[in-house]
Amino acid sequence: MLSDFQINDLWEQWISAETRSLYFAEMGRRYSLWQNALIWTTLLLASGATVTLISDWLPKEYAWIKPALTALTAALSFLSIVMQNPKKYADCADLHFKWNRLAGEYKTLWNETYADDSAAILARLNDKGADLSKTGMWIANKKRMLLKWEDHVLRQHGVPAA
Repeated sequence: MLSDFQINDLWEQWISAETRSLYFAEMGRRYSLWQNALIWTTLLLASGATVTLISDWLPKEYAWIKPALTALTAALSFLSIVMQNPKKYADCADLHFKWNRLAGEYKTLWNETYADDSAAILARLNDKGADLSKTGMWIANKKRMLLKWEDHVLRQHGVPAA
C-alpha cells in the first residue's frame, strides 16, 4: 500500500512521463523537419539547373554567386551530417515510446495504490524513469516546449494550467 507521500510522487511521475512522451514526440518531429529542409535545400542548390538559371539572370560582375552557391551547398551538406538529425529523430521516437509506456504503467499503478506490492512497483517504475532520463540527456532541452506539454497533460487530467 502506498503512503500519501508515495501517492503524490506517483501522480507527479505519471504527469512527468506523459509530458516527456509528448515532448520527445515533438522534438523528433522537429528534427525530421530540419533534416528534410536541409536535404531539399541541398538538392535544390546542387542542381545544375538552379545555378544555370541564376547565372543567366545575373550580370558578369556577380559571377561570384556561382561559387558561393556551391560553397553554400557544401556547407549545408556538412551541417546535415554534423547535426545528426536522423539519429536524434530515432532517439526521440524511441524515448517517446518508452516514456509513453512508462506513463501507462504509472496509470495502472494509480488504480492499484492499495495493493500489497505497490511500493515496490513504484520504486521499480521510478528507476525506469531515471534510466530514461539518462538516455535523453543529449537531446536539446526546450523549457518552453516542455511547459507547453505539461500544461496540456495537466488539462487532460482536469487540472487547471499554471
